[in-house]
Amino acid sequence: MKKIVLNKKNLTVKGIMAVALIVIMAAMIIGYFATKNIKPEKNKSLTYVDTSESTTQELTESETEPATDENGEPVEVPETEPVTAEPTTARSKALIAGITDENNWPLAIIGINYPLPDDYTPRLASALTSSGIELDFRICQYYQQMYEAAKQAGCILTPYSGYHSYSLQESTYNRKVSFYTGQGLSKEEAEAQANKKILPAGCSEHNAGLAIDIVSASSDFENTKEYQWLVDNAHNYGFILRYPADKEAITGVDFQPWHWRFVGVENAKKMKQSNECLEEFLGIV
Repeated sequence: MKKIVLNKKNLTVKGIMAVALIVIMAAMIIGYFATKNIKPEKNKSLTYVDTSESTTQELTESETEPATDENGEPVEVPETEPVTAEPTTARSKALIAGITDENNWPLAIIGINYPLPDDYTPRLASALTSSGIELDFRICQYYQQMYEAAKQAGCILTPYSGYHSYSLQESTYNRKVSFYTGQGLSKEEAEAQANKKILPAGCSEHNAGLAIDIVSASSDFENTKEYQWLVDNAHNYGFILRYPADKEAITGVDFQPWHWRFVGVENAKKMKQSNECLEEFLGIV
């Protein structure tokens, strides 16, 4: 039998290599179990360059990676309707138009449910150069132009009443309420009836200087040529019949053929074409 001779030097080298291999394998096994359930942290803000547009854009986490559950599985995210700044209700649309709105003031809705801001006072000017009736200074030129055009057609649009102070409006309203209470109505009933004829202080377009009462020599203004001229032409100058006979249920105010309101030329033309009162045009009803 051949005698096996072990080389002590060879055994030492092989032992070292075996130990090193065992250490490496142990480290790999430990690292695997240590990181198995740990997910890498997501980059919450990634910047990329769009070479086609040469612009840098910012991506959010939701844009770069799909939603996942606790096990890393993708989950379905329900779709939602986009949210916009445009009001969705008719009432909120109407409230866009405020008397202090620099651009939309001609469409300001003023009434029992839409009073003017406390102590609001418009900047005034004479409706006509020869008249003591005042209006918001921004609409006087339009009334002057309308007056001159009507005059050329043989119609005199005499301005009877324009801007009302709060005190004047209040005293006029209270007289109307007293009239109805004098007929045996309760205060609440009297106010409801008065509101159909004249509005309380702060709730009248006269307090804003945006409305003018127009009368001719005839007491029955509805049947005058001046009234008919206004019906046919006032929209070309930015005025509308504010309380038409066929819109009483909407405006809450009785027919007033003398009461004309400035809303702007473009708006007045649209309302004339669609046969809408201000509430309808603004979408309140």
